[in-house]
Amino acid sequence: MPTLRAVFLSAISTLLLCACTVTPASAQQLRKGDKGWTDLEHVLEDVNLQWLCAGKYYKPSSQDCVNFRAQYWDDQFFEMNESSTQSKAQMVAGQTARAKLFPDVVRGEGPNPTQFKLMAVYGDFAMAVDHTLFKIRLNDQGKPDYEHAPPYLHTDHWYPDESGKLGVVREVTFLRLFVKDNGTWRPAAGASVLLPPSK
Repeated sequence: MPTLRAVFLSAISTLLLCACTVTPASAQQLRKGDKGWTDLEHVLEDVNLQWLCAGKYYKPSSQDCVNFRAQYWDDQFFEMNESSTQSKAQMVAGQTARAKLFPDVVRGEGPNPTQFKLMAVYGDFAMAVDHTLFKIRLNDQGKPDYEHAPPYLHTDHWYPDESGKLGVVREVTFLRLFVKDNGTWRPAAGASVLLPPSK
């Protein structure tokens, strides 16, 4: 069975190949540290929050978030993690099934990206990384409410977030890819690597 490192390196190789074939003739038009780079980083960070229905884009209904992503993700969107690679259709189907079981979302619950950083730009294709915290609500005993969370968030190690109302149950480094489609940046793909808990 491949290690997490091997899976991640394979993901990076695949995604870099995509970057090189999307705009083969395009040189890196923006330079790190320039205003244009910083501006694009802010734009993509906002796209990322929309992708995750996080922050000001919070949606109390799981299905509303799934429906939004189905429209927002690029048609060729896919995502890789330590155990699988899924197409857009597979992601939407899986998330729709989970939304039926767990229809309500508490504000702040789910993926919460931090430390967003733009890493590379190739014409209309951009790559960024972040540190994503997955949070779930706490039950009356002050423990993670695993009864209302999908299985991949059931972990042995957790810690309360700054609000004290949610528990951080999973942390990952996320590689996020974006494509500019008809003048609008959209999520194109993602790959995550599980991290040890930071607390």
